[in-house]
Amino acid sequence: MSIWMKQIRWLVFLSGLIFLASCSFSGAKNACPKGDVVYLGDIEDVEVINMSCISKDGILRIFVEVENTKKSERTLAYRFDWLNEEGLLLGDEEAWKPVYFYSKEIKTIRSTAPNWLATDAKFLIKE
Repeated sequence: MSIWMKQIRWLVFLSGLIFLASCSFSGAKNACPKGDVVYLGDIEDVEVINMSCISKDGILRIFVEVENTKKSERTLAYRFDWLNEEGLLLGDEEAWKPVYFYSKEIKTIRSTAPNWLATDAKFLIKE
């Protein structure tokens, strides 16, 4: 085997190794540090199935799976309160966002932190 072929094989190997290393730092999905869920009012038949976070480019992103266990359609409202390391609210409160659920539907609600100071989030939901 020529030296040229050995150099190409070595270059391909190093490229693959660098690619795999960069994938490991892209941000892994995990449970949020606290990931509190707050139900405002008397909300029945609504269940938060999963709440996970990912940090990408230093910004926290959150995913919340919500299930309407009711046999009828409904409209709910939600918002996120973003918290810093000390647990203090960052910036102004978000506006309430409506979300429509069909019977027995599961939806994933996504949101991105307002800045890199956010280390946790509180998910608030009301009817």
